[in-house]
Amino acid sequence: MRVELNHGRGAQPLYVQLADAIEAFIGSERLKPGDLLPSETVLASDNRLSRATVIKAFDTLIDRGVVTRRQGKGTFVSALPMERQLPQLNSFSEHVHGLGLTPGSTLLSFEHLAPGDPDRPVSAFDREPLGPDDGDGQPLVLVERLRTVGSDPVGLHRTLVPADVAERIGLTEPNAARPDFSFYGALRQNGIYLSSGDETLRAINASATDAELLGVEAGTALIEIVRASRDTEGRLVEVVRARYLGTQYLYHIAFAPTTPGEDHETTNRTGTRTGGGLADAERLRR
Repeated sequence: MRVELNHGRGAQPLYVQLADAIEAFIGSERLKPGDLLPSETVLASDNRLSRATVIKAFDTLIDRGVVTRRQGKGTFVSALPMERQLPQLNSFSEHVHGLGLTPGSTLLSFEHLAPGDPDRPVSAFDREPLGPDDGDGQPLVLVERLRTVGSDPVGLHRTLVPADVAERIGLTEPNAARPDFSFYGALRQNGIYLSSGDETLRAINASATDAELLGVEAGTALIEIVRASRDTEGRLVEVVRARYLGTQYLYHIAFAPTTPGEDHETTNRTGTRTGGGLADAERLRR
């Protein structure tokens, strides 16, 4: 790939020019999402640049969300971010299908967790009021899956479900391993309908384990979402912790005042939005 660069005095830094040129090349659809970019060595040779300059240009494009670096494979054009409206109670599969894309998943783990199990993650289930026969808590099923769009990893899901709900909807290890399995679809097919949920978001950096699964470098920016969903009877039926690549997921929130004409300051006091949410996010995220 050969691009025109201005080496004159007062021109933008060469890495910025190169990044802009590659982004324009992608924008003109001469490169499409998922396409592999030329290597740093090739780009440096074609444009008479140092490899360090090309690396800096790639880093700039990664920061812009235009490209993604995959360890051992190269640098690829990023897919367009999947925009999600809030509030929205639907599954990953339904959301991706709604965008005209193909969802997929790989089962990473499937476990039955008894009350008091030392490996049981802290979650909203620990604060759930229990009946007189529930003892120290209710048994849960934990499902962890790598979520993909097409063949590209985009996120990691860890879902906790009451064991009796999992049995009712047929959430077994073989079913959870099916790439087309939709948890929310299985709920509806078995007469369980979600009516409300609490969701928290925060920015995190990928751990070494998450980075390896997602095919990115450790420390890559992720969006972490923790959702606790209830059915029409008010029972907590799901706590999911999802970590998405920051370049692949976009949340869109529309604000409106409770009463027409109110400003945003008043809205924050009288609407359903509460505080900064940091304490709740930390409390729910595990």
